[in-house]
Amino acid sequence: SFMEIISAMNEKKRWPQSIKISPYLRDHHFEGKVILPAVETLIVLVSSVAENYSDVGFNCFYNARFPRFLIIPEKSTSMDVSIVIERDEEKIIARLLTVMSTKAGINRTLEHASVEIPVKSGEMMTNSGYREKLGGDCINIPAATIYRDLVNFGEAYRNITGDLSISPEGVFCCISGGNSNAASDILGSPFVFDAAMHAACIWGQRYHDIVAFPVGFAKREIYRKTKKDGFYLSRIWPETVNSDELTFDVQIWEESGALCEIIKGLTMRDVSSGRLQPPQWIKATTL
Repeated sequence: SFMEIISAMNEKKRWPQSIKISPYLRDHHFEGKVILPAVETLIVLVSSVAENYSDVGFNCFYNARFPRFLIIPEKSTSMDVSIVIERDEEKIIARLLTVMSTKAGINRTLEHASVEIPVKSGEMMTNSGYREKLGGDCINIPAATIYRDLVNFGEAYRNITGDLSISPEGVFCCISGGNSNAASDILGSPFVFDAAMHAACIWGQRYHDIVAFPVGFAKREIYRKTKKDGFYLSRIWPETVNSDELTFDVQIWEESGALCEIIKGLTMRDVSSGRLQPPQWIKATTL
């Protein structure tokens, strides 16, 4: 009947899922705790949608949110989560949840990530402007310095290569596709977008005096999936800046100039309540 069709279109399903914790994930940490990177939570969510809905394309994503870190327990090789998927005629919303028991024995459900996937792929933007020179007062920072002083992740997440160029107008950097055994078939290599977020973090450290982590993005379009052994260029533009939140637009290309990804409205925030501070030397004197 018509009502059955309507209810089938407005589904909400919940699946238990076990995330495999590969050793390379332990190189991604915050204040002494290992945390699942935002790029990996997206892979978990999108893979779950792909398993259950074969009719959807995976090149366009909206309104991603990363409201709280998913902390990986020491020595664990897997982690139990729940994936909730809601679907209507236009979009699928996928959420990654865990259940935490309080000392009083009460179960609390925590949401760690969510993303919207359109059921029909819309028109993709194809504007790409990386050939614009980085204007303003520009400095170069070597990758070794970045990972020693500014982004303290382990080896698997050190994928900015060479010198990063940074000015008040944004950031330009080269990125390696990484070589750890992450799943890259569905969204491309997670390490490339992850490293672009490091570059955005450095911009916030230099010009805004905060160490900001990603809490969401408005839209991500994938034209060509990045590959783990590839090399890429990324350009980051700061869009809106206020006291505790920074928003960026990101573009990623192959070295040939072919566009791989556009991320609009990447939102970054200081999630450490000021405990993490940029080193003095990175701060622009003209703050």
